[in-house]
Amino acid sequence: MAVIALLGLCILAWASRRRRRFHRQDAIHTGTIQLAGSLRRATAPLPELLDSVGDYAAYERAVFAAVRAAAQDTRQISSADEAVAVHDRLVAALGDLFAIIEVYPDLVADDATAARIRVVEDALEDAARRRAELTPLLRR
Repeated sequence: MAVIALLGLCILAWASRRRRRFHRQDAIHTGTIQLAGSLRRATAPLPELLDSVGDYAAYERAVFAAVRAAAQDTRQISSADEAVAVHDRLVAALGDLFAIIEVYPDLVADDATAARIRVVEDALEDAARRRAELTPLLRR
């Protein structure tokens, strides 16, 4: 009888571990999808934004290339770690781009450019929140 009880406890412990692992994997998968979606929304207005900035800042082509490369990387995310790394590269590249934009008063005053910047900033805020939720799940 004791053996059956012990076997039952072992089965319950095993099932509990599997369930926790399943929930963690599901949370990682969901977090990855949400982060990738946020990053894609952040990059959607980038072509028009880069065109606007490009007219004013021809000498900043390296920054534009970095932004374009980071934006392209968002379309190839295949894992949680990759999503976090793409987020970090995109945030760094966009920081440089936003610094360039601030130098040109005409760009800052342009309503269309300002609207695109707001879309990117809002999506990046969402992406940062989702990254913060996903990162602890990967550190286990």
